Amino acid sequence: MLETTTKGFLFDIKHYAIHDGPGIRTTVFLKGCPARCLWCANPESQKFSCEIACLDSECVACGLCLEACPEKAISLLDGRRIFNRKACVACGKCVAACPEGALELMGREVTVGDLYREISPDRPFWERSGGGVTLSGGEPLAQASFAREFLQTCKEHYIHTALETCLYAPEEALRSMAPYVDYFMCDLKIMDHAKHTYYTEVSNEIIKKNLAFLLQDSFDVLVRMPLIPEVNDDRENLIRFADFLNANRPNAKVELLPYHKLGESKYPRLSRKYEMRNTLPPSEEAMAKTQDFLKNLGITIVTS
Repeated sequence: MLETTTKGFLFDIKHYAIHDGPGIRTTVFLKGCPARCLWCANPESQKFSCEIACLDSECVACGLCLEACPEKAISLLDGRRIFNRKACVACGKCVAACPEGALELMGREVTVGDLYREISPDRPFWERSGGGVTLSGGEPLAQASFAREFLQTCKEHYIHTALETCLYAPEEALRSMAPYVDYFMCDLKIMDHAKHTYYTEVSNEIIKKNLAFLLQDSFDVLVRMPLIPEVNDDRENLIRFADFLNANRPNAKVELLPYHKLGESKYPRLSRKYEMRNTLPPSEEAMAKTQDFLKNLGITIVTS
């Protein structure tokens, strides 16, 4: 499987990860996601193509990026760099020309074999800690062929595999990949269909169907809910969440993740607006109360 020509698109690799599954892991972040969650902490993960991130605080307006850009997508106005994203083709020439590191190319294409060879030196950490490789995103199921072949390659080399997914994907994509996944980490954010669509721009029907498939079978699954004040922390949503899990797998493992604003600074770098700027993270007291409420509904809460 190493020499397959199947290519995937990724935006980051995190070595020595400790929150993306058991043990010490290498997490590969695939680029591209069909959802548009308003609270997304990695906006650079959403598009299925390369894009340029602009760190304006590092720019010294030297003009070298203007000279390097073949599309004339960059200009200077009153000593300030202006970036025309409609004209940009993300060739990366401006990034290479910038002496201050004020521009960054987000995204690169790799083959299954190249990716495996890049991460395989981490094997000693996996073996000593009971860890392995995690595919995250973006949404790995959106690159199903590449993700499946990469996970299959990992299994052929006796590596523990994990998948972080929102499960918004065709059922056949999930079923084809499932045999090569040892551990699933699946989001279930909002139970109401209309509300889910408003905050994520996608339906939750296929998500619930795919999660029910995993829960009703023998797969090792951790269900994750990002707790977001005034979005999904109301009792109605929590009760429907618990009812769904209890109906499909009593004692299913659940991890509550507090909403955070760590990704807010990334949005202006991509010329985008962060829509959740007025939403504050839940307090420790609110997190504890929600955990207790779900426990009383028969839910097994775990912590990473």
